[in-house]
Parts: sequence; C-alpha cells; structure tokens
Amino acid sequence: MYMKIKLLFLLFVCNLISAQVVDVITNLNAAGVSNLTSHNNYIYFNSFLQKKVYRFDYTQALPITELVYTFNENPNFMYVNNGILYVGVESPYKTYKIDLSSNNFQPIQIANIAGPMAQIGNDLFIGQYVAGKISKVDLTSNAITDVLSGYKPNFFTLNNNEIYFTSNHTNQLYKFNSSNSTTDVILTNLDYVSGIVFKDNLLFICESMSNSISFYTQPEYQIASLVQLAPNSWPNGNVIVNNDLYFIQTSAGKISKIPLNSTLNNDSHYNVSNQPIVLYPNPATDLLQIKSTNSSNFTNYKIFDNKGVLVQTSNLSDNKINISNLSSGIYTLYLDSYSKTFVKN
Repeated sequence: MYMKIKLLFLLFVCNLISAQVVDVITNLNAAGVSNLTSHNNYIYFNSFLQKKVYRFDYTQALPITELVYTFNENPNFMYVNNGILYVGVESPYKTYKIDLSSNNFQPIQIANIAGPMAQIGNDLFIGQYVAGKISKVDLTSNAITDVLSGYKPNFFTLNNNEIYFTSNHTNQLYKFNSSNSTTDVILTNLDYVSGIVFKDNLLFICESMSNSISFYTQPEYQIASLVQLAPNSWPNGNVIVNNDLYFIQTSAGKISKIPLNSTLNNDSHYNVSNQPIVLYPNPATDLLQIKSTNSSNFTNYKIFDNKGVLVQTSNLSDNKINISNLSSGIYTLYLDSYSKTFVKN
C-alpha cells in the first residue's frame, strides 16, 4: 500500500515539474556547462571540458548550437555587457573580451585573473574564489585593483548598481556596494548556490545541492516560491530572457527554462500564501530543509507517521531536520499551526 501511495506522490511531483520545466538544449553531459549569459537573440554558454563557448538562438522553436570560439584554457565564467562578451578561463586564470558585433569572434586578454563578473561604469568586477577577494579591472587601462577581501565568491549579479554575490564557502548571499565599500549579508542557510538573477521584485536562486530553484521577494528577501527539480539535476548558471528563466541542469546535461508568468500565477502550487512551508528535497533521504516566510518564528517541530504516531520531535536548528533515522515512508511535519507531508526514501 505504501509503495502505491509513494508512486502516486512521485507521479504528481513529476507531472508538476514537467508542466513547468521545458528542456531547450540536451545531450550536453560531457560538456561541463556551468554558465549562461544572453545578448540580442542569443544565449551563450561555455563548455568547460571542451574548452569552447557556444550560443543558440532562443527565439527558434528548435534551437541549434553554434560554436563561438575554442580556447586553449577551460572557460568557466561568462558575462555580457554593451555587446562585449567577457570570458573567464582557468589553468591559468585569464579573462578575455569578445566583441559580439564583429564578424570575427577573436578574444583579447584583459586580465590575468578570472571569476564571476559584473560591470559598473568602466570597471569590470571579478570575484576570485581561491584568492578570497573581489577585484576590479579598469576597462580602459586594464589596471587591476583589489576592492574586497575575506570572501570566496562563486556567482555575481547586479541589482540597482550593487553587486550581489554568493559564497558556497559560507552558503550565504551578500550585497556589495562599490561606492562606499560596504558589504551586507542578505540570506543565510543556502544550499550550494550556483546561480542568482533578479527580475522585477523577485530574486531567483539555483540551489544545486537541493535540486531546486527558489524565488525570493525583495526588499524583504522572504521565500515566495520554489520549484523542486528531479533528483541529481544540479541546477546552475541561470539567466532571465523576457519572461523565461533559463538554467543548466548539469548532471542531466541540458539547458532548460521555466516560463515565469505561468509559474508565478499558479497560486495552487507556488504562491506562498497557499504554501507557507516548503520542504526540500522531497522525497528526502537524510536531511530535510525548510523554507518559509514564517520560519524564523519556528522553535521546535514534530513528525508523525502515516498512522498518526509521533516518531520524532526536537528543537529546530538552521531550518534543517535530520531524518536519517526514520524508516522509509510518508510522514507529516508540524511547525506551530502549519503542517506539510513529505516522503522519506
């Protein structure tokens, strides 16, 4: 009986996901794709293992990948601004620029550092994870100046001329104001963030370890909704084009998109007013995580099995619950007046 219920539950989840997620480019398993960026009708992506940068026309019903350039090093970072494609490579670290208006996509090296990028004025800011700092490159002289140290940045995005960056060293999201050199912590307890992007009043975050894409309101930065992907999807490198959120599913070797209009308007599944608690991953094996606009008020929890027997209760720590000792089955988590069902693998 349990297996039948679990299969029905998984079928519902898969149907929900497939209704929202559309695969655009597939068969990229051996490419090591890690970043997306866009310009005009094209979305650009890098193949770390193949040492190549590709693009595809997202306006086409069946997009075809086109080779942009083959590097001697491994490209791992990309950013577009004012028609210039910046590509950061590794072994050794370098940053190149490519004029996309030219018929000859010939890269020109501008720096001997590489990492996530964002441009403010005439300065290209580059994060350096290993060196633990953020530097800026003067795009006229190519002079490099360190502007922030003590952080290990993974991904950048700009919002209101401020740099938002993530660090998987701390699992936090930060905001850096380059005009006064201040840094604020925006979100904590993230789950290996590998893509951040803003649109209107929402922040979209790829959390690779939980195979999910979370939507946060701003300026409050409360969880608004969450799309749970299939196990081992490892989403990263998101970019928004028009009303579609494009992202990479690294393990699956494909680039997919989520139509934001249909997702955000689907109140029965994603609106936080109807779904104050989000549990992920669901099904879960060892660790169950909680996202909620009210999670800061939760101090303890209770878990009941499908017979109504209390099987686990404790204080809530960092919005995470260890369920490794539970047997496989369907359970209900209670937090104050809220409840949510989950499956333990």
